[in-house]
Formats: sequence, C-alpha cells, structure tokens
Amino acid sequence: MSAASRAAFRAALGVDDATWARGRGWALATALNAHTSYAAVDPRVAAQTTRQITAALIG
Repeated sequence: MSAASRAAFRAALGVDDATWARGRGWALATALNAHTSYAAVDPRVAAQTTRQITAALIG
C-alpha cells in the first residue's frame, strides 16, 4: 500500500493515534510470526512478510 493509500485508508477509518499504533503492532506481530515460520521454505512468504514488517515499522 502506498503512503497516500495508507493515509486515505486511515482517514476513512477515522481512528486515533493509539488505535493506529495498535493496528501496526498487530500487523508487525503477524508478519514476524509468519516470517519466522515460513520464510525459509517459501520465498513468496519471505518477500510478503518483509514488505509487511517494513510497512509496519515505517507506519
């Protein structure tokens, strides 16, 4: 998701900063779990979870 798309999505949801941070935390947790479990055996999972981890950390 691009930065502009992410901003539009957040605006449409109308969530506060704390809720957005919790969502980022959940996205990070699920990505880390999938990455450690499956990335070594599936390059597609490795690529997707790397993007998800990066996006969650950037915000």
